[in-house]
Amino acid sequence: MKINATLRTEVGSSAANRDRREKKVTAVINGKGLESTPVLLDGKDLDNVLKTLGKNAIFDVAVPNGESHQVIIKEIQSATLVNQILDVELQVVKKGEKLVVTVPISVVNAENVKRGIVSQTLNELEIETLPTNIPTEFTVDAGELEIGDALTVSDIKVDKDITVLSDAEQSVVSVLPPSVEEPETTEEASEPSLVGETEEV
Repeated sequence: MKINATLRTEVGSSAANRDRREKKVTAVINGKGLESTPVLLDGKDLDNVLKTLGKNAIFDVAVPNGESHQVIIKEIQSATLVNQILDVELQVVKKGEKLVVTVPISVVNAENVKRGIVSQTLNELEIETLPTNIPTEFTVDAGELEIGDALTVSDIKVDKDITVLSDAEQSVVSVLPPSVEEPETTEEASEPSLVGETEEV
């Protein structure tokens, strides 16, 4: 996929806010041996790339000076209150150069666990690999887990050309015992009445 970018002639918060009102995303293109280039991207075009290829999308960015760079999104800054991307850092991808990226982890078959609570404790896996080997996600199967069981990073199946940088012993998903509610107790227990006992008047 390809996005056409325009060069940013103005920087600063006021200029950035004006660009965002026009549905533009401020960005900078970085790469080894290249001078950082501030650009503007069309928000709809960037959303389309992310929806189609995921957050580790590799795509082309064409700038007005005639240059075109194959890039990957290194960092995204989003608004906290609204669903809007504010700023992105783009890293130029060079042939044969490995990248360090994080890939989402998806837990499947959690609904097959009949007893206990399935808890995912790690949402992304950090890896190093060539751009062409970056998967859209990793999956772990929780369907056979029971209370007390857990899957760690070492249980995730990865391609032989991928180096996992996350701690191999780090927990990814586990099954916890269900919480037990304690029965309610009254502050004062009523005393049992004796058979044949009568109250004094």
